[in-house]
Amino acid sequence: MDTTIQKEDKVLERTLISGSSTEALTGAGAVVLAILGLAHIAPQMMAAVSAIALGAALIMDGAAVAAEYSRILAESGNGKASKAELGGGLSTQIVGGAAAVALGVLALLNIEAQALLAIAAIVLGITVVSSGGVTTRLNALKIEISDEHELAKRIAREAMTTATGTDVLVGLAAVVLGILALVGIASSTLTLVAMLALGASILLTGSAVVGKMMSMFAA
Repeated sequence: MDTTIQKEDKVLERTLISGSSTEALTGAGAVVLAILGLAHIAPQMMAAVSAIALGAALIMDGAAVAAEYSRILAESGNGKASKAELGGGLSTQIVGGAAAVALGVLALLNIEAQALLAIAAIVLGITVVSSGGVTTRLNALKIEISDEHELAKRIAREAMTTATGTDVLVGLAAVVLGILALVGIASSTLTLVAMLALGASILLTGSAVVGKMMSMFAA
């Protein structure tokens, strides 16, 4: 029985590492594309592809979080309230990611591209802000069921709060930039800056998860 559980944990760890690695690479790709766009290399196309990449990253992140959340809920015995929070947060993340992908594709087809890309930046920003609660709850559960010393738990909580706050600030900044772009203030530039900020945030988050999971896997 213990061997079966250990095998399931290893499979989950590999899945999370793979998903987070893909998320980090997608974020890095969005950053590179946004920089190329800001350098006046096909800015509209770069912004559209960035929106698609970021939307896909959010969808993948939602799937990875769902897998880990389900395992932790099973171990910790948390009830329906946590599951309801998970479902609502992940639904927002996946729907927001899918909407950004759709808007990016329409922009690539040159259908009201500037307006749709600005809207994509707003949608992505709102999604990052609203999905922060799920990540916070997940990390809180991981800290709660860990065997670490209380001081280590307190430090982990502080680090978690800082990381979540950073994501929320980036999301809010993307929303503001998207709104400004939507009303016609340096639309292309502000949209690309929003994509750059969101890509950097996803890159850092994915890289942090990969590092953490690799250390757990090695242990």
